[in-house]
Amino acid sequence: MKRRSIRFKFFVAISAVALVFIGVLLLLNVFFYQDYYMMMRRNELRDAYQGIRSSYTGSVEEIATVLDNYESQTAIRLAVVCSDGTVLYTSSLSPESPGAQNPFQLPDFDLFDQQRRSYAILQSIAQNTSWDKLSDRHYQFLNVTLLDNDQYLCLAGALDNNVDKCLFAYMPYAYIEQNSSLNLVFLVIAGGCALLICLIFAYLVSRQFTRPLIAMAGLADRMSELDFSTKYTGFGRHEGDEVAQLGQSLNRLSAYLEQTISELQQSNDQLAQEIQEKERIDSMRREFIVNVSHELKTPIALIQGYAEGLTAGVADDPEDRKYYCDTIADEADHMNKLVMQLLSLSKLELGAEQTYNEDIDLHALCAEAVRKTAVLCESRGLTVQYGSTNVTVRTDGDLLDQVLMNYLSNAIRYTVDGGRIEISAVRTGSTVRLTVFNEGDGLPEEELPKIWEKFYRTDRARTREAGGTGIGLSLVHAIADTLHGSCGVENVEGGIIFWFELTDASDTGDAAQEE
Repeated sequence: MKRRSIRFKFFVAISAVALVFIGVLLLLNVFFYQDYYMMMRRNELRDAYQGIRSSYTGSVEEIATVLDNYESQTAIRLAVVCSDGTVLYTSSLSPESPGAQNPFQLPDFDLFDQQRRSYAILQSIAQNTSWDKLSDRHYQFLNVTLLDNDQYLCLAGALDNNVDKCLFAYMPYAYIEQNSSLNLVFLVIAGGCALLICLIFAYLVSRQFTRPLIAMAGLADRMSELDFSTKYTGFGRHEGDEVAQLGQSLNRLSAYLEQTISELQQSNDQLAQEIQEKERIDSMRREFIVNVSHELKTPIALIQGYAEGLTAGVADDPEDRKYYCDTIADEADHMNKLVMQLLSLSKLELGAEQTYNEDIDLHALCAEAVRKTAVLCESRGLTVQYGSTNVTVRTDGDLLDQVLMNYLSNAIRYTVDGGRIEISAVRTGSTVRLTVFNEGDGLPEEELPKIWEKFYRTDRARTREAGGTGIGLSLVHAIADTLHGSCGVENVEGGIIFWFELTDASDTGDAAQEE
């Protein structure tokens, strides 16, 4: 079913009202105008009679002027007739004419036709008048029909109480019907013009009043498509009315929906990020459990196996028993180191690690680290240089020492026998960068971002032989976040460089944290 627009409905409604109004006027004119017109003509005859009667003083000659004025101004024809039939006044029959002496007999045919017709009218009025009733009512209305079927509306009224003289006032029905027909024709023409004007007016009004509604309908459609860029701006012609209020309400609704949907979108995005983060954390947790289980499985198995061997008396020789005990101690130490590193990493990631800022001499810190690892270096003929570290920085010494030890241990683990390791430090403004270089083949570029992940190893078999736990560089990355610094790795010619960069706490105004 075809849907009609509101503009069309508005136009049809106004046009229908106009059509009904004009139709009612035409129906009233057709069915009631004739009676109304006859009533008005009767009133006109009565008013003429009463006016003339009030002016009559007993002499017809004195009211002749009044009679002439009435006939000249209206369509009423007047005559004054005595009760014996003598015509005292009429505009169509002069007193000198033969008919004036005996008005109830037809005059000679040489008289004018108008005079003959007037005489016939007066004769018909006189014959139809109830003279004896005029004394009570003063006047009466008559409908007179002549031989040629011409009809007249007449009034016969006494000019005095004795009914000696009567006033005959009459007008033809043809005149009345002609006026009625002309009035009906004019009303039809005027009604058609009025209807045409109403249709034009209805079109303009419907267009004017429905234009903002159509605009608001378009705005609502755009809103349903989640497009809130369009606003209703048609307030100039409808300022303060209901249409303007509706437009303002739509604009407020559009702004509110836009804000709400934007907030929901942000909430959804945040929720999606939280879900992704949760999934990532869950994945990391599962991976962490697997990696920890894998790391602890080997030392636990070794400890269990060697302990069972000692219990069973497999190692009877003191040297064998010492080997068994040393292996158990080494694996227990490896497990302890792994657990302690995991605890430190967890505290750093949770933000539970307390930092204590103090002035650190990097040269002394490097010398102590080299002393701790001297046995490992000497056994493989490694050379460690740290002469370019004469820099002092204010930061947490324990965390910085863990960074240096992890870098140095990692360098010792992957440097070829007889190779060189170089530790250096440089200050640039308030920033201090500590770097550890070791000779070797470096790492594939695609693996460089991955080495900071927990338990990631480039060579798992070799790493275990060297005593690594797989979380040292993850610990360095967590320390960098805690100290608001950064860390990185670069392949260079002849080897690889690990660097750690932080801001001097004395330059940033940070106070040492103490419990």
